[in-house]
Amino acid sequence: MRDTKVWISALILLILGLHAVPVLSYQGMRQTRWPFLTWAMYAKAYPPGPIQTMNRFLIGTTLRGQKEEVTPRLVGLTKPSFRNMYINPLYRGDSALAGELISRLNRGRDDPFVELRTIGTRYAIADTGVVTEQLPVFVYRAEPSAMR
Repeated sequence: MRDTKVWISALILLILGLHAVPVLSYQGMRQTRWPFLTWAMYAKAYPPGPIQTMNRFLIGTTLRGQKEEVTPRLVGLTKPSFRNMYINPLYRGDSALAGELISRLNRGRDDPFVELRTIGTRYAIADTGVVTEQLPVFVYRAEPSAMR
């Protein structure tokens, strides 16, 4: 009976000791948090409050008047890169970046984009249900040199 308790205690100590492996073996910036906080879902705690999410779209209008959704694939980026490089700044009103995006989109196109428009909705869960709010619409027009 005593040997079983010793083995169980040793196993528990081994498991607890293995928690230090990620902290000790991390090569980048020194990690000082509990090992499982390396993963973002545990590391970034949010204060209590309403749960919010947003659906945001970028609609491009071509010279011929066609409307087309501007997607990460159309730009040649991954979704997170597209969001961080273009969507977030455009929703903050960065017009210089809009010109850069229009130029990037128009490379090799027969029907160039002349306008970009943001469309979005914010959803929040409240005690009364789901609350929706339309995000501000920003319209960015291409300069004549960007349409070539």
